[in-house]
Amino acid sequence: MSDLKLTVALTSVNGENMSRHDMLQWVNTMVQGHFKKIEELCSGAAYCQMMEMIFPNCINMKRVKMSAKLEHEYLHNLKLFQSAFNRLKLDKTVPIDRLIKGRFQDNFEFLQWFKKFFDSQAPSLENKMSLANTPVIKPIKPRVFAKEEEAPTKQPQSEQVHDGDDDILKELIGETQTLSLKIESAIENRDLSYRKLLMMENLMMDMISKNQMVDLCERIQAVIVAPMDGQAGGEDETPSDAADPNEGMY
Repeated sequence: MSDLKLTVALTSVNGENMSRHDMLQWVNTMVQGHFKKIEELCSGAAYCQMMEMIFPNCINMKRVKMSAKLEHEYLHNLKLFQSAFNRLKLDKTVPIDRLIKGRFQDNFEFLQWFKKFFDSQAPSLENKMSLANTPVIKPIKPRVFAKEEEAPTKQPQSEQVHDGDDDILKELIGETQTLSLKIESAIENRDLSYRKLLMMENLMMDMISKNQMVDLCERIQAVIVAPMDGQAGGEDETPSDAADPNEGMY
């Protein structure tokens, strides 16, 4: 296993890299896929397949979402991919947070690294796959472009309706989870801004009544930058004269 760790470290060294088109062709050859863009590799399905080719039984391929189209499905696949490195005790951290965003540069850089790692572990496997007459791995459908799927037999209309409902349900669940996170964040920001406005109002009224306008700007600035609700610094750092934020506005 020490040789594998050494290989992981050496693959980070700069070397001769292939073009984006050559890299994409290599991936499609290895997994019998139809990827048209480097960005589509953010689904993680191709990496899981190629990792399984190098180290059989390192990933449970039944758990891989081959037709992943949503961000939480990409996250699921890439976590399976990372767990394979962990299981093999390889010191490699997959940049999951960057890959799932589908940006070209992040996915291309990681693909360059993985190509070197793949070649170091299975140098003859690429030639075998290129010469194969039949696909060894189940083809992957691109996350965006595979909207139609050829089938040898036509499904009954009732089954087609159920399949369509399942896809719609998955998309709605993913959208609901994303919206819930955004709503929670918006509520937190709204409450924080409202409490600070209350504190600023009470502070201004107090300073005016005490005829202490000289320090007013500095005190207002202290309220604006002060953290709230147990954040860094705590409420103890807010101006002592500020009123309780739970009180109503004047």
